[in-house]
Amino acid sequence: MKIISVLAIIIYGILTAFECCMLVRAICSWVPSFRESKIYSFTLMITEPITGPIRELFMRFDWVRRCPLDISFFVVYILVTALASFAYAFI
Repeated sequence: MKIISVLAIIIYGILTAFECCMLVRAICSWVPSFRESKIYSFTLMITEPITGPIRELFMRFDWVRRCPLDISFFVVYILVTALASFAYAFI
């Protein structure tokens, strides 16, 4: 196996796990009783270091502040999905 293939498998696995954390975080945020759970806290701890700076960047735009949805979350999810697909191409 080539080194690039091994690295692509590792990166793909990490990005896929991150995608799963983001999905769990999204689901938990919609259910009020889950917002205090340890699972939600864990997913928040994993995903917030990535989504937080993107959210701060987007908050500079007025239309984003008025939007009821967290646009930064969607942008990060799409970027992670695209990177995972790119890594999968090298497997």
